[in-house]
Amino acid sequence: MNVRALAIFALAATLLVAGCASAPKKRMSYEQKQRLMETNIRLAEEYMIRNKLDFAMERVEQALALDPDSSRANNMMALLQWQLKQYDKAEDYFERAVDLDPRNSEAQNNYGVFLCERGRVRGAEERFKKALKNPLYKTPGDAYLNAGLCLMKEKAYDEAAGYLRQALKYNPHSSAGLLAMAKVSYINGEYLRARAFIQRHMAVSKDTPESLKLAIKIEQALGGRNAEASYRLRLNSKFPQKKNKK
Repeated sequence: MNVRALAIFALAATLLVAGCASAPKKRMSYEQKQRLMETNIRLAEEYMIRNKLDFAMERVEQALALDPDSSRANNMMALLQWQLKQYDKAEDYFERAVDLDPRNSEAQNNYGVFLCERGRVRGAEERFKKALKNPLYKTPGDAYLNAGLCLMKEKAYDEAAGYLRQALKYNPHSSAGLLAMAKVSYINGEYLRARAFIQRHMAVSKDTPESLKLAIKIEQALGGRNAEASYRLRLNSKFPQKKNKK
């Protein structure tokens, strides 16, 4: 949605709210409230993407005023509070969102990512599992990937690999998933498998210092001197060290 369309959308939503306030005898139907709430949630998402957090807050507050028991609105408020670094408030809203609708897999997944960032790996894993219990969840690959990445923080590499393999079944070209599997395979001493994953990662993603350094380590372990030299040349040419800069 472009800025002009967003402004018109926001104005329409504001006028609708104002119209309802000026005519208290004419109550909105449940369906009208839900449509207006969804409008406010979508606008809040747009504002958050543009880092207009004050406008996003206004929209989320309006959504919650229309339906305090909306799991989606509470999830959006949790994301906003998280971005504002109000972590206690964010957790409260996440808890409310998943309590109101345990089948809200998006909220469960978001809550899991939040908990993982806060260092609560096993609590995060439980949220990812709950997100995956919903057979109607549209993006289960996201929860599998997030679970795998989170468990890597705890060095639970075998468990992480299980989640990552599931993630790659849903999205075989996931750059993050392929790189993570290359790391896990290397750590577990499965160097040929690590090579296969890093090669697949490089086929779908641009070179980064992280991926090239991992590729060098893998080839060192396998004794692939030519490949190691090639990766090292790419690393030095694309990402020269400061000491080499004149």
